[in-house]
Amino acid sequence: MTFAEHVATRTLWAECRGEPEEGQRAVAHVLVNRMRDGRWGSTLASVCLAPSQFSSWNTTDQNRKSLALLSDGDAMLVKLGGFLAEALAGGADPTEGATHYYATSMATPPFWAKGKPFVQIGRHRFFKDVK
Repeated sequence: MTFAEHVATRTLWAECRGEPEEGQRAVAHVLVNRMRDGRWGSTLASVCLAPSQFSSWNTTDQNRKSLALLSDGDAMLVKLGGFLAEALAGGADPTEGATHYYATSMATPPFWAKGKPFVQIGRHRFFKDVK
């Protein structure tokens, strides 16, 4: 597993491990869509570690320690790695090219999401672009 895959699968674990498989695949596509877009970096690691993008990498996030302690052989990581590989290989993107998403459990949607068309998958809403 490359460093970028290591970071990306752990990002997926933190962001969507409780989602149905379709939702997990969708978040994997967002990571790949961001990498291909280039605004967040040109590698999966730079996308995932970009400042203020995925809270699980913030030093104050409770998931960060859990991410560090996960074994590469963790069953959920392996499964999520498969979804990441599918997205990288050009598998069908259920998000329709989304580069952003948010959890519907948020009391107030993020300002950048208001009025934007979205695709809802599981407990996330996915957005194509919010330039």
